[in-house]
Amino acid sequence: MIPLRGRSTVANWTRPATDVWQVAVDDRDLEHRAVVLDGASPPMPGAGLYLSLDPDQVGPGPTIHLPEQLSHVGPEDVIVVSDDGSRVSVAWKSTATHNSILLTERCDHYCLMCSQPPKERDDSYLYPRARRIISSLPHSAAAVSLTGGEPTIDPEAFLGLIAHIVEQRPGLSVHILSNGRRFADGTFTAAYADAAVGDFMVGIPLYAAEPALHDYVVQSEGAFNETVKGVLNLVGAGADVELRVVVQKANLHRLSDIARFIARNLPFVNQVALMGLEMTGLARPNSDLVWVDPNDYREQLREAFRILQAAGVYTRIYNHQLCVIDESLWPAAVQSISDWKNNYLDLCDPCLVRDRCAGVFTTSGSRLSPSLSPVLSLPAT
Repeated sequence: MIPLRGRSTVANWTRPATDVWQVAVDDRDLEHRAVVLDGASPPMPGAGLYLSLDPDQVGPGPTIHLPEQLSHVGPEDVIVVSDDGSRVSVAWKSTATHNSILLTERCDHYCLMCSQPPKERDDSYLYPRARRIISSLPHSAAAVSLTGGEPTIDPEAFLGLIAHIVEQRPGLSVHILSNGRRFADGTFTAAYADAAVGDFMVGIPLYAAEPALHDYVVQSEGAFNETVKGVLNLVGAGADVELRVVVQKANLHRLSDIARFIARNLPFVNQVALMGLEMTGLARPNSDLVWVDPNDYREQLREAFRILQAAGVYTRIYNHQLCVIDESLWPAAVQSISDWKNNYLDLCDPCLVRDRCAGVFTTSGSRLSPSLSPVLSLPAT
């Protein structure tokens, strides 16, 4: 797990020119970068911001004393600093496998198991901040996820950000997590397809093979029909699409139906992700409605995967521990849990496939499968 936020103190403080800073790797363009003070050598002069773990160490300019949990901040990371310097968050971790940018906390769904419950407040500042983060990314940046809330809730701001990414970081691989409903609008979809030149993919959840159940899970009437139409519009416009099926109590016994629906009606999507549940956010108060032990749906997961595979649909398994899924699915299992909320239990230490396993969500607390156990012998090949 990599902590991403912390409280800080300041010295020589004057409000910086921006809230977004890339940590410098050398002495180029220091005016627009932050420098980490190591205490062993004189600080590079002229930086826009200085960072230190030592509260007694002060740079020649505005200085932030980082808390211990942010001691990992280093060259090519991108940080966001509050106006008074009292809060620091890591917007981009150069050594992380997964990086994401939050565009909004607003959403037109209220999913039973939403890991980040929507908030109805003005957070329009997040879109321009996202632009500044994109502009501050190191040249080594390879991939990013755009998340919400619903990223397309402000269509103009969203399309503007897509255009900005193409202009500033044309080689960046971009994964957009969306409920897909905005793409039911053909005009919007065409504008997105025109703007998203390069490696872009929209990840869209589909929780059922029929409207009533999907709409129940997302708590929004009409969602299923608009989502499916959005997928069709995106594919018709030449855009890449991933379908995401989060396995939970409501759709547990419908996995095969969902797989058949996709195989018959949407086999042209780029990939399908069969996903384990993160027990945080709304999933906690709704635990009785959503929680199911992954070990109890081994067969349903294997059958859904088999149906999709037989139809030629590229399918991956996300957020599942290898010890609770059928061994035949191991090649399709992805280490998909973001670095900042990923961990392994002590009981995993002797496991022979630990390095291939997704691990667990630290955000789920103790709500984990009681069937987790180390794999101590490998299947015969």
